Parts: sequence; structure tokens; C-alpha cells
Amino acid sequence: MHIKIHDDITLEQIKNVFSSYYPYLKLEFFSKPHMIFESSEEKCMICGSKKLKEINPTHTDAVINIQPTELVSDLENEFQERFGLPTQVFRKEKGEWAQTTGMDVFTLKDVNDFSKNDSDEFLVEDYDEGFEEEEEL
Repeated sequence: MHIKIHDDITLEQIKNVFSSYYPYLKLEFFSKPHMIFESSEEKCMICGSKKLKEINPTHTDAVINIQPTELVSDLENEFQERFGLPTQVFRKEKGEWAQTTGMDVFTLKDVNDFSKNDSDEFLVEDYDEGFEEEEEL
């Protein structure tokens, strides 16, 4: 997957392209960088409607190439280093979004697959619970 990063791209546009390839992952951008295995504070999250030029007017336009074999930490670091965008990858965990801090050394594909399987199990649990309730009636 390739995303052309330029002055007028919004963070939401970047996030949407990423999530179209990795539906069980999402990107969030922050005003403060973090180290590997560290979480980011929610209060530092940047609004998705912001354009890149509003956040980092000195960035260089470029294309970011994101491969399924790329590590979560490498992707986060690339956004930080190349575009001045502190980034966190989030994953679905039982229907909720969670930062991937403990999975920074896993590939995007592995984390996406793990989150998909976790989400499927969550749906099956909900279905089973609803099914049991119907039987009792």
C-alpha cells in the first residue's frame, strides 16, 4: 500500500487509506512522540481534520510505502521521522480500540489478523449469549 503524503492531506485521509487495507487496525496521530512499547496520552491526540501543513509545515512531500511485513514500531517511527507525525497503531480488542504498545514488534499483518480473530470471537460470544437467552424463554 502506498499513501502520497503532501501539504493538503488530512490526517483523516491518511487514516482512511490505512484502515481500508487493515480494517482491524487504525492510526492515530499525537502531538508528542513516544518510545517503543509506550502508550500515547489521549489528551495529545490530534484532530483528524487537520492538514499536514498545519502540523508540520517543514515536512517533505513523499510517498509512504506500507507493507504487511512491516513492524508496528517501524511504521510509527517512519511517520515520526519522515513527517514529524507521532503515530500510534491501534487494534480492535473485544470491540474496543486499544493501542498496540505490547505488540510493537509484531507485523501489521499479524496484528491485523490477531485483531480480526479477537473480534470474531467477540461476535461469537455475543451470539452464543443471545442464543442461550432465547433457549431459556
